[in-house]
Amino acid sequence: MGDGPRSHEHDAGLLPPPDAKGRPVDGRLLAEYLGAVIQACNSCQDVHLTLMIEDPATTARLIELACVSMKKLAGGLTPDLLDDAVPGPASPEFRRLARIGSNRNNDQMWAECETMSPAERRAAVNTAADLLVGYLTIIASD
Repeated sequence: MGDGPRSHEHDAGLLPPPDAKGRPVDGRLLAEYLGAVIQACNSCQDVHLTLMIEDPATTARLIELACVSMKKLAGGLTPDLLDDAVPGPASPEFRRLARIGSNRNNDQMWAECETMSPAERRAAVNTAADLLVGYLTIIASD
């Protein structure tokens, strides 16, 4: 088996539930990307990341899932995930989307994600993937 993204899969049973509002989220792409991140398969991760950032709906779903996981873990989104003035590893792009989506304004967050450039979505995806994979690692160890 080769190491390209078409020669193996990484979804690791991570298929997210369908979007409740029926938005065109590519659940398979999201699962494959997260699986590649978890399994540290850089070649697949790079390919899937490129596809993710060209898909605003799937990017927005990842941001949403990362925010939900952080709310479960910390009881809410912490200032380092929302406020640009607070030090922390979250990208400004992720913080912008998380701020907009807070207080159940997910529709506005999805709309904002649509207006972002691929480079902005890349930064937001990188933060969201780190948060979500960290969350999944924590709950898997319990």
